[in-house]
Amino acid sequence: VVNVSSVLSLVYLKRCSPELQQKFRSETITEEELVGLMNKFVEDAKNGVHEKEGWPNSAYGVSKIGVTVLSRIYAWKLSEQRRGDKILLNACCPGWVRTDMTGPSATKSPEEGAETPVYLALLPPEAEGPHGQFVQDKQVSEW
Repeated sequence: VVNVSSVLSLVYLKRCSPELQQKFRSETITEEELVGLMNKFVEDAKNGVHEKEGWPNSAYGVSKIGVTVLSRIYAWKLSEQRRGDKILLNACCPGWVRTDMTGPSATKSPEEGAETPVYLALLPPEAEGPHGQFVQDKQVSEW
């Protein structure tokens, strides 16, 4: 399973307060806790207090933190509940890809942007990893 996130999840994670960073990096965070954090960001942003509450000033960045953390949570669940199925789940960054959203200045073609997601999707059946990781340029990045 490959979830497309962004390197901006790492960039904006570092812009969160130390308390939020600790929560997002926790290896025991639950899906419910993550949903609570995402809802808190939305409410804090609506109320104009998100930066005071330790959030970065980027809804996109926080959404990608959510995608990456949810991927980690689901990978842990797969490891616990379906270990024998050998299902690998990761989040990845395709890079800065020329799309309608990013425009013509982006550095990668759509084909180049597909390299990491396709690499992860086509890992051989006997592969044991990466699993529960954030991957960019076909390399695991430290979360």
